[in-house]
Amino acid sequence: MIDLALDMVAKRLNGHLAARLQTSDEMVSLTPLADGEGKPAASARDRLAMFVTNISEDAALRASYMPQRDATAGAGVLKTQPLRLDIYFMLASGFEAERYKDGLTLLSAGVSYLRANSMLTPQNCPEMPDGIEQLSIEISNLPSEEMGQLWGNLGGRYVPSVHYKMRTVTLTGDISGVAPLIEETELAG
Repeated sequence: MIDLALDMVAKRLNGHLAARLQTSDEMVSLTPLADGEGKPAASARDRLAMFVTNISEDAALRASYMPQRDATAGAGVLKTQPLRLDIYFMLASGFEAERYKDGLTLLSAGVSYLRANSMLTPQNCPEMPDGIEQLSIEISNLPSEEMGQLWGNLGGRYVPSVHYKMRTVTLTGDISGVAPLIEETELAG
């Protein structure tokens, strides 16, 4: 679900920016800024890069997550409560120095779009993946010190960016084939 939610937001943002700028070029890419060796990723060059910075449980919606036996699903199947996640992501300008201003313009347009479309539901977003009831997107303001630490962890090269929190991506699934509890062991010897 995480990939589907982020991909949907990136596609919607791409559609908006392409229409606004009258281009068929992809302006937003769901990609890290750097490759595995720390070099700038080609997929992030001269566009907005959208990438995950953290995933956490939505504490505000935390319920009892203790699995319960589901008599209707058969023996050995545990019914679990949905896991609600907050996805923190960055929208960052991956533009080269000579196009720095273009990157700021595009980033501003992306921020404006996400603010105007901060609540996504199947009613206003027909392409919402099955299993996602709604998503809200809000700016996640990090203190300068934490932002510096985040960029250090990302490779150290700051680019103009906005940090977001997307709530609530729901993961569901029942547990089947639970092994019995080990009550006693024998030592070989």
